[in-house]
Amino acid sequence: MNIQFNPQYKYNTIPSKRITAPSFQGARDINLKYIYENRLRLLPQRMRQKVINAVENNGNIFEPLRDIHLKTYAPLLNCKTLGKAQNIFYEFRDVLPAHIAIQHKSPNVKKIMETVPLEDLSLVLLKERWGKLKTIDEIAKELGLKSRSALAWIMDKIRIPDFGANYHKLLSATDETLNSQIAQKTKAFNAAHREIIVSHNRSLSQKYKELNQKISKIAWDRLPHIKEAFSEVSSRTNGKERFGVFWSEYPEYAKEFAQMKMTVAAELRKQRKGN
Repeated sequence: MNIQFNPQYKYNTIPSKRITAPSFQGARDINLKYIYENRLRLLPQRMRQKVINAVENNGNIFEPLRDIHLKTYAPLLNCKTLGKAQNIFYEFRDVLPAHIAIQHKSPNVKKIMETVPLEDLSLVLLKERWGKLKTIDEIAKELGLKSRSALAWIMDKIRIPDFGANYHKLLSATDETLNSQIAQKTKAFNAAHREIIVSHNRSLSQKYKELNQKISKIAWDRLPHIKEAFSEVSSRTNGKERFGVFWSEYPEYAKEFAQMKMTVAAELRKQRKGN
């Protein structure tokens, strides 16, 4: 399933048509390998190390980032005190006990106290946010607050660390349920606007065909020993069959050529970003 890094259902306006179409440009598979190569800096430190270990030690078998996070912070749900949570998870070392940090009992604080004792609030917030990955909106609603802003102020007051919007997007992007929802929306749009989608896909196909041809040519020119071997095979093999014969005789060259294409593609991407 290919989705945007921003997992929201986005739209681009097509000038020649007075309707909108989903943005498919730049779509990529959001899995651990992609995160490892491109988005590692957006992860909390503990999760950063988890992803590094998973990608470098587990081959091509990748769990969803969300699943890894939930397993990593599962011990938090069994903690009985804030001190215990801080002993296990160093990232919570600066969290303050809510009953000490909050001296003024505002209406919002009093509302929270109807559900959770102030002495337990810091640990409860850590469990809900980090241990269960609930949104601030969800937690605020469960505590009886009318808006997330009231809870955000309290979290800041007691120094609850948060992982930010970008990390949340990555968690959502690797969630199979969300991906399924995106796929259903995309399928429905495609069915309703088939001509536009077909035209769009043809345009992309031609664009990437030309790009792939360029990448292949540059890579081929950088590997003279492969070109020489191919010429030898071509001298004794007719037509299109020579490609199949060549790669079967030199399987190691197929891997080398593929690696060189990846190198060239990365260089071209870097050039485009530089411009």
